[in-house]
Parts: sequence; structure tokens; C-alpha cells
Amino acid sequence: MNSPHDTWTELADRESDGLEVTLLWSRSSGRVKVAVSDSKLGERFELEVARADALAAFHHPFAFAASGTTRPGRVAHVSTDLQLQG
Repeated sequence: MNSPHDTWTELADRESDGLEVTLLWSRSSGRVKVAVSDSKLGERFELEVARADALAAFHHPFAFAASGTTRPGRVAHVSTDLQLQG
């Protein structure tokens, strides 16, 4: 999981209809994660992904969370209550 020495740098951020997605990188460990917050539902989750998958996970975080393509043992928190509102 996250080391207390990790300092996360925001690489990209997007927001639409109460859903905010942020791509973060740790300079100290080289790890990459995507944080998703839904202000309408008051839910959030983070998932760590391989660096090669960073942009795909940023653009499609729900697909990555559902497919299990995150790095094993590296999911900080995934809420199963988070759903897209259509």
C-alpha cells in the first residue's frame, strides 16, 4: 500500500457531472494511481496501475476497477457502491 514517504504528484485531472478523476505519480517509488471521487454519491476509490496502463486507467477507471487489471495488492480502496448515474 502507500508508504508514508510517498509524495504524490498530480499528472492529470478531469471532472464531469460530479465525477472527478485524478492521475497521480509517486516520484519516490515510481508508482502510478488513479483516484476517483463522485460528489453526488459521496464515494471515492483509488487504484494503482502499471505505468504502461496509466492513461487508459485515467480515461476508463471503472473498467480497470471492474476488470482486476490493477497491480495485485495495490488497491488502496475500492467502493462497490460507486455506480455511474445515467
